[in-house]
Amino acid sequence: MKLLVVNADDFGLDPAVNAAIAKAHTDGLLTSASLLITAPHATEAIEFARSHPKLGVGLHLCLVEGRCAAPPDKIPSLATAMGQLPPSPFALSARLLSNKQSDTDIEIELRAQISRFLATGLRPTHFDTHQHTHLHPRVLKVIMRLAREHGITFIRAPVEPLWPAIRCSRQRLPRKLARWTIFATLGSYAKRELRRENFRTVDRAVGVLDPGHLREEFLAPYLRRLPEGLTEVFFHPADRPPEPLVKMQHGYEHAAELQALCSPRLRQLINDSGIRLTNFRELGSIG
Repeated sequence: MKLLVVNADDFGLDPAVNAAIAKAHTDGLLTSASLLITAPHATEAIEFARSHPKLGVGLHLCLVEGRCAAPPDKIPSLATAMGQLPPSPFALSARLLSNKQSDTDIEIELRAQISRFLATGLRPTHFDTHQHTHLHPRVLKVIMRLAREHGITFIRAPVEPLWPAIRCSRQRLPRKLARWTIFATLGSYAKRELRRENFRTVDRAVGVLDPGHLREEFLAPYLRRLPEGLTEVFFHPADRPPEPLVKMQHGYEHAAELQALCSPRLRQLINDSGIRLTNFRELGSIG
């Protein structure tokens, strides 16, 4: 069976992101979203999720490029006094390397984010992380422990086949090859560890190698050849390019991704190809 989860990351990051996710779910193909609970516009995203229960909403755990949920003085190795998290996955890795306290601080911060999510009355359908920081083995270990504690079954392991991404856009080939090497190594390790610990994860995750560039012309041939099993395609849509989003996600084709999510052509292709759209809540209920 061909199962497809169509997910949008960064739910709550910006009103333009929230509007695009709302449109893509109500008028398009979107079945799932990953909520940044500490993002400045998370409240708006939560309100939409509450009123649209068919949208599966997971927790986009954040350890970089954002503000902490825990009091900064409780996580001194992770956050500044102003509550700012590390600026990148590389900066986070450096702190993990240099400070043994970081593992404890990461667990405190992630527990705070999970508690804030649960306080909304929603239940996360899955865990993933902003900038895929859970691919660091020490972060992954913490997240698996917390997922088991809270009964979360699905955790993203972002392993993407290389060939379709190469066919999509050869001018970014060196960047894609570099990203593929990183994610093929760390993502495959995460997938093995997750499945060894009896967590569920997708067979392939599309959106790793060229984030922000999932245009219709890439997705159409990919969907025609979609393999059997469970695939997650994760987008970064927005209905307009506000200045903060342009700075944070430089070069992303937000509007093109929204267009693809709302494409009647892709809808028809999915139907004709025998692909079943689903989300992690539905998959969890069928075991």
